[in-house]
Amino acid sequence: MRINSLVETDELEKEIAVLSPEESHHLARVLRVQSGQEITLFDGQGGVAEGAIETVSKTAVEVRISNHWKVPKPEVEIDLIQAVPKPDRWELVLQKAVELGATTIRPVLTKHTEFKPNPKKQARWDKIVYNAAQQCEVRWLPDLQPLEKFDAVVPTLGNFDLVLIGSLYEGAKPFREVPMVGKTKVALLIGPEGDFSEKEVKAAIDAGAVPVSFGDRILRTETAAIFGLSVLAYELL
Repeated sequence: MRINSLVETDELEKEIAVLSPEESHHLARVLRVQSGQEITLFDGQGGVAEGAIETVSKTAVEVRISNHWKVPKPEVEIDLIQAVPKPDRWELVLQKAVELGATTIRPVLTKHTEFKPNPKKQARWDKIVYNAAQQCEVRWLPDLQPLEKFDAVVPTLGNFDLVLIGSLYEGAKPFREVPMVGKTKVALLIGPEGDFSEKEVKAAIDAGAVPVSFGDRILRTETAAIFGLSVLAYELL
């Protein structure tokens, strides 16, 4: 079994790294690791180390590091700008966004968003991102930004080489008709269950966004996000 554990950057430079109490508890009580077992540590900022578990206790797992290195930042930046759907769907989006290469995740509130802001949710969202990164060996954690209003996002769209907005309105084109070669900073905007309002779509288009469709079927918001990120991963990563 391959084990990946997230640690603080400083721990990667030590001869013996000490894992956090939460991570130690997971390894000791859930995964039942033992001394001598190989493990990979990473800090979510490109730092990676290999080693073997030295000691296991109720409060701390210690790892003797054999070597460590730095993984370069992704050459292509992909921002997922998503209207937050219902909790179970949003958690699926977070997990799959990590797996599919999103470098930034920006949850937004739109006219038709049903989600009610709750600051306590941020910690759970962060944990989902951490766990997904551990499972699929993502060495640079996506930047999960605080919840913001869609109107505040629109002025930032000019910072991208390409902005795609999923749209059910007339004029949206298939993904395959959008030139993507050479784009290194891309944003994908996905609306809520009730879609973006016409006003929101127009504002995004005026800021440079290209409206795209997902085919003849109307997809759930979480499916649209996975679909769009999969296309971008195929074309750009």
